[in-house]
Amino acid sequence: MKVLAILFFSLLALSIKAQTYFEAPQSSAISLEAIPTANRTVHGWKYGVRVGLNLSNKWNFGYTRIQSTGTSETGQKVYSGAYFQRAINPKSKIVIVPTLRVGLYDNQFLAVQPSLEANFKATKNTQFLVGIGKVDGYPSFDLGLKLNLTRIK
Repeated sequence: MKVLAILFFSLLALSIKAQTYFEAPQSSAISLEAIPTANRTVHGWKYGVRVGLNLSNKWNFGYTRIQSTGTSETGQKVYSGAYFQRAINPKSKIVIVPTLRVGLYDNQFLAVQPSLEANFKATKNTQFLVGIGKVDGYPSFDLGLKLNLTRIK
């Protein structure tokens, strides 16, 4: 948990800049995103969607819900919760994004899931994402398609 706190505050410090009189202020851009995802863990495949806000192509946060299909008798069936992301290199074609998910499995068990995603910008409003994380002490793999729904300046 200490590592997550240190990682979060160090990423926050990277986004703080000094104000100068020589730079024009940057306008804040907010966009709404929808991300259909597939998640593979030791408990099997889960499919779902994430809906969130993107702030200036750096900070992302929102709601995620994934669930297993079929009648699996082992493992969790539904995960829902919040996610928080901070892009490390937002102007690159391949963006590296540390992610922290906090949510509930089957509305009973609290889960904190750190992961790392790579987003490949296909077009201006579409990105493919691949991620790896840790769930229940085992690796977790994510695939998704990020769709930019709106852009507000």
